[in-house]
Amino acid sequence: MIKLYHLPKTRSVRIIWLLEELGLDYEVEVLTADTKSAPAFLQISPLSKVPAIEDGDLVLTESVAIVQYILSEYGQGRLHPPTDSKEYAQFLQWLNFGEATLMQPITEIIVNKLFRPEEHKHQFSIEQGTQIFADMARVIDSVLANSDYLVGDDFTAADIVNGYSLNVADMLGLISAVDGVEHLRGYIDRLRSREAFKKIADYN
Repeated sequence: MIKLYHLPKTRSVRIIWLLEELGLDYEVEVLTADTKSAPAFLQISPLSKVPAIEDGDLVLTESVAIVQYILSEYGQGRLHPPTDSKEYAQFLQWLNFGEATLMQPITEIIVNKLFRPEEHKHQFSIEQGTQIFADMARVIDSVLANSDYLVGDDFTAADIVNGYSLNVADMLGLISAVDGVEHLRGYIDRLRSREAFKKIADYN
């Protein structure tokens, strides 16, 4: 059984969501800021990063890598297009976009708004990050104008990875600040209505 090390409201949300979508049994150890830095967890994740999983003798970190591993080992072809299709290449693009590209300006805004002391906050980074996110939101909206999800009309794990990022952005007020992205807003509503998504609240 997979054991997930989870810190509420972090990227480990993606893994809970995925495990619920797949209907897999799993164990969760909920961490705090203190236990995340304790020696026991540093043996699992030396950089004190979440999520981390244990599956037998395998230890794995990085949320997108964990998503890919779980799909490969336990997905049975679910939550992604056929691997020999062009849609699978698009799936991989969006899977990585959700973390490598979409989260970058969101993280920059979070760090400057919430974690840096007032004298070290960088207003230019906040404004630039807000504009970069708005540009991305419009691109995503244009994709969703033609399909229910990021890779066609079927929900995939790429929607989980991006859905987490977009929910964080929405909590920061970034989506409401962008005009004309009704397809994106409808998409977020569809994601939040999923039963597996609602299970996240049990651990957050």
